[in-house]
Amino acid sequence: MPLRQRVVDDAADLFGVLAHPTRLKILSLLHEAEHDVSDLRDRLQVTATNVSQHLAILRSHHLVTARREGTRLFYALRDPRVAELINRALDVLDADAAEARAMHRAIGMVRLKPQRAS
Repeated sequence: MPLRQRVVDDAADLFGVLAHPTRLKILSLLHEAEHDVSDLRDRLQVTATNVSQHLAILRSHHLVTARREGTRLFYALRDPRVAELINRALDVLDADAAEARAMHRAIGMVRLKPQRAS
C-alpha cells in the first residue's frame, strides 16, 4: 500500500474512533482530569464493561494513557491536541447552528403575515 494511502486510512480510522458518542464523552471527562473505570461508569451511567471496551479502543489508538495506583487504573488524555480536534469539530457544528439560527430569523422577517378577513 502506498504511504499516502496509509496516511489517509489512518486518519479515517482516527475519525472513526472519535465518531462514537461514548468515546467522545470519555475523552471530554479525561480532558478535565484522570478517572478510573468506576468513576467513568458512574459519570456516564453505563456498565464498567462498556467503559472498559471503549477505553481499550482509545488506548489501542494511543488517545489515552493508563496509570496504576494500587489496584486501580487511572486513565488520562494522552495528547491535548485531541481536545483541540474535538473543539474544531464543535466549531464547525456551532457555525452551522449559528447560520441556521440566522436563516430562521431571516425567514421570520420575510414571512408573509396572514391577512385579516374584511
